[in-house]
Amino acid sequence: MSNMDEFAQKLKSIADQSKLRESAAVFEHSRSFIDSNWGKLLKQYPNCWIAVYKEQVLATDKDLQNLVGIIRKTGIRLEHVAVELLTSEKTPIFL
Repeated sequence: MSNMDEFAQKLKSIADQSKLRESAAVFEHSRSFIDSNWGKLLKQYPNCWIAVYKEQVLATDKDLQNLVGIIRKTGIRLEHVAVELLTSEKTPIFL
């Protein structure tokens, strides 16, 4: 393997790690919004699945499969979206 190949692999590794950090930060922002607004969201969407991207409610649905389909149609990366069932008990879901 040449020095250029090794250098290219290292650059790719750095870019991949950067994307992972970005995805984790965006997801955490989305989760944080749900946690901070739990009561308000629960009143608006009781017993519904909710999808949040950053501070935006993308969709809600009683059926998780339908909700995932709606999220996919937005073009937003699934790993950036926080999904949770709004009930009196919190149950986080990771896509």
